[in-house]
Amino acid sequence: MVAVLAGILGIALTVALGNWQTRRAQFKLGLQAQWDAAQRAAPLVVNAATLREIAARMPVRVRLTGRFDHRYSVWLDNRQNHGRPGFYVITPFVTDGGDVLVARGWVARDPQERLRLPAVGEPAGVLTIEGLALPELPRLLELGAPDESRRWPRVWQNLDFAAYERASGLAVARFVVQQTSQSDDDLARDWPPPDLGIDMHRGYALQWYSLAALIAGLTLYFGWRGLRTAQ
Repeated sequence: MVAVLAGILGIALTVALGNWQTRRAQFKLGLQAQWDAAQRAAPLVVNAATLREIAARMPVRVRLTGRFDHRYSVWLDNRQNHGRPGFYVITPFVTDGGDVLVARGWVARDPQERLRLPAVGEPAGVLTIEGLALPELPRLLELGAPDESRRWPRVWQNLDFAAYERASGLAVARFVVQQTSQSDDDLARDWPPPDLGIDMHRGYALQWYSLAALIAGLTLYFGWRGLRTAQ
């Protein structure tokens, strides 16, 4: 009898865990749908009046008009593009609504000197660009805080808004625009889709449900044997 009760508890626990993983997968499917819809939507113009709306709706497709301030570019290290190591180039874009950090694109690393920054174009003058406004770029494992003592441009592992403001003296919007429109700068902009781990959650759910089925089978088998022995 104790074994049967333990089996029932085991079934309840594993089914609950499987259901939780299924709900996580469904939630992230919703996030993926939001991402896909944002990429198809008409762009929202970035200005002082729309900054709060953009922050509340991310991800959202946006259009910015202004100038790049290339003096304060940051290069994010260890970024991959089709398996090749390189950098993301982040540059502030000065608009009527304030400064917005733009992830302009990816460039391959120098194979001979790891931290030598490759030459890239620096578009000048008043420009109109489009992209996807995101709360942040995917983060990599980082030991310690960004080095704010180096001269510009700086090589960081991750983009940190507060650290960037301290280092540059600029006030920037609390989102980053992943540029999708083309510019004459030799940067690649085939951004990878977000890795939401949907298949991982589905796999975990299947494992928990399979374990629940195994426990159910064993409980029925040994419960039936126990009843026959008791007769």
